[in-house]
Amino acid sequence: MQVAVVIPAQETNKYHIEGDLAPFGDTTLLEWKISQCIECFETTDIFITTDSFKVHSIAEEVGINVLLREKNISYSGMILNTIKKIDAEHIMWINPTSPFINSIEYKKMIDAYILNCNKYDSLVTTSMKKDFIYYNDSKLNFDKHTLGRSSITPVYLATNGVYINSKKNILENNELIGNKPLFYNLDFLESLEIKDTQTYSILRELISLYFIKELDV
Repeated sequence: MQVAVVIPAQETNKYHIEGDLAPFGDTTLLEWKISQCIECFETTDIFITTDSFKVHSIAEEVGINVLLREKNISYSGMILNTIKKIDAEHIMWINPTSPFINSIEYKKMIDAYILNCNKYDSLVTTSMKKDFIYYNDSKLNFDKHTLGRSSITPVYLATNGVYINSKKNILENNELIGNKPLFYNLDFLESLEIKDTQTYSILRELISLYFIKELDV
């Protein structure tokens, strides 16, 4: 199965003035993610989509494809324009803002996607929660608090870490997730996502836990 990896990256965003080039460990957030991808994919199969020449230079240094995109384009427009330029049957969209998903998990995701392609049309990383959840002032997944968490119907939160879908489906539906996605559940550390300045600071403090986990694999 031909799979192309896409990493969207920007020079500035809402969680840091340097965007995906923000410091992370002894490198940048983007280079951290690139190194994880290079461990399990050929550089010729990895694409960076960006409007930043700084990001462009970093990608070129390691031999990764660069797709320059228009400035101020909508997110959905950027996705479609990027996908159209890639000659691959399937797309694996990987966000730098989920730094604790490693190469081992990427390989497992592709295996799961291939194994279940007859039942599901895509894959999305999720975090399963067994908590008492209310929606629109009503109980969403439980009847009584006294039942305990073990009796709660779980809910699945998309983590925005990885999406896998066919190029055909993405272009037809204008969406990275298909109509019947496979939920790929991540553990707590893997599910963490940088969403703002606070979570960026917190995840930087958790880098040591990531390496401890790597050693235990």
